[in-house]
Amino acid sequence: MRYINSKEIRSNPAVLWKEKETIVTSNGKPVAVVIRVDENVENTLTAFRQAKAMMAVEKLRIISKQKGLDKLNEEEIEKVIKEVRNESSH
Repeated sequence: MRYINSKEIRSNPAVLWKEKETIVTSNGKPVAVVIRVDENVENTLTAFRQAKAMMAVEKLRIISKQKGLDKLNEEEIEKVIKEVRNESSH
Protein backbone atom coordinates (compact mmCIF):
# COMPACT_ATOMS: atom_id res chain seq x y z
CA MET A 1 0.00 0.00 0.00
CA ARG A 2 1.26 3.43 -0.89
CA TYR A 3 0.48 6.91 0.47
CA ILE A 4 0.33 9.74 -2.03
CA ASN A 5 -0.50 13.42 -1.73
CA SER A 6 -3.49 14.66 -3.71
CA LYS A 7 -1.33 17.33 -5.35
CA GLU A 8 0.90 14.64 -6.83
CA ILE A 9 -2.14 13.01 -8.44
CA ARG A 10 -3.01 16.23 -10.25
CA SER A 11 0.41 16.39 -11.85
CA ASN A 12 0.75 12.65 -12.51
CA PRO A 13 -2.52 10.65 -12.23
CA ALA A 14 -0.80 7.46 -13.43
CA VAL A 15 0.78 7.07 -9.98
CA LEU A 16 -2.56 5.64 -8.85
CA TRP A 17 -2.23 2.59 -11.09
CA LYS A 18 1.20 1.53 -9.81
CA GLU A 19 -0.10 -0.12 -6.63
CA LYS A 20 -3.13 -2.29 -5.87
CA GLU A 21 -4.07 0.01 -2.99
CA THR A 22 -3.24 3.68 -2.57
CA ILE A 23 -4.13 6.02 0.28
CA VAL A 24 -4.65 9.59 -0.93
CA THR A 25 -3.69 12.28 1.56
CA SER A 26 -4.40 15.96 1.85
CA ASN A 27 -2.36 18.04 4.27
CA GLY A 28 -0.85 14.81 5.54
CA LYS A 29 -4.21 13.24 6.48
CA PRO A 30 -5.82 10.27 4.69
CA VAL A 31 -8.88 11.33 2.68
CA ALA A 32 -9.46 8.49 0.21
CA VAL A 33 -8.55 4.95 -0.68
CA VAL A 34 -7.99 4.00 -4.32
CA ILE A 35 -8.07 0.30 -5.14
CA ARG A 36 -7.42 -1.42 -8.42
CA VAL A 37 -10.36 -3.54 -9.60
CA ASP A 38 -10.39 -6.76 -11.53
CA GLU A 39 -12.70 -7.54 -14.42
CA ASN A 40 -15.74 -7.82 -12.15
CA VAL A 41 -16.19 -4.31 -10.78
CA GLU A 42 -19.54 -5.18 -9.20
CA ASN A 43 -17.94 -7.84 -6.96
CA THR A 44 -15.37 -5.32 -5.78
CA LEU A 45 -18.04 -2.71 -5.06
CA THR A 46 -20.20 -5.25 -3.23
CA ALA A 47 -17.28 -6.30 -1.02
CA PHE A 48 -16.43 -2.65 -0.33
CA ARG A 49 -20.02 -1.83 0.62
CA GLN A 50 -20.22 -4.87 2.90
CA ALA A 51 -17.02 -3.83 4.66
CA LYS A 52 -18.35 -0.29 5.15
CA ALA A 53 -21.61 -1.65 6.57
CA MET A 54 -19.72 -3.93 8.98
CA MET A 55 -17.62 -0.99 10.16
CA ALA A 56 -20.77 1.10 10.72
CA VAL A 57 -22.40 -1.68 12.76
CA GLU A 58 -19.27 -2.06 14.87
CA LYS A 59 -19.20 1.69 15.50
CA LEU A 60 -22.84 1.54 16.64
CA ARG A 61 -22.01 -1.34 18.99
CA ILE A 62 -19.18 0.63 20.55
CA ILE A 63 -21.35 3.75 21.01
CA SER A 64 -24.16 1.62 22.44
CA LYS A 65 -21.82 0.04 24.96
CA GLN A 66 -20.32 3.42 25.94
CA LYS A 67 -23.80 4.80 26.61
CA GLY A 68 -24.91 1.69 28.48
CA LEU A 69 -27.59 0.95 25.89
CA ASP A 70 -26.39 -2.63 25.56
CA LYS A 71 -27.97 -3.36 28.94
CA LEU A 72 -31.56 -2.45 27.95
CA ASN A 73 -34.15 -5.20 28.34
CA GLU A 74 -36.87 -6.00 25.77
CA GLU A 75 -39.44 -3.78 27.49
CA GLU A 76 -37.09 -0.79 27.54
CA ILE A 77 -36.19 -1.33 23.89
CA GLU A 78 -39.86 -1.45 22.86
CA LYS A 79 -40.49 1.75 24.85
CA VAL A 80 -37.68 3.59 23.02
CA ILE A 81 -38.95 2.34 19.64
CA LYS A 82 -42.47 3.53 20.44
CA GLU A 83 -41.20 6.96 21.52
CA VAL A 84 -39.15 7.38 18.35
CA ARG A 85 -42.09 6.32 16.17
CA ASN A 86 -44.38 8.79 17.96
CA GLU A 87 -41.85 11.60 17.46
CA SER A 88 -41.45 10.88 13.76
CA SER A 89 -45.21 10.80 13.14
CA HIS A 90 -45.67 14.40 14.38
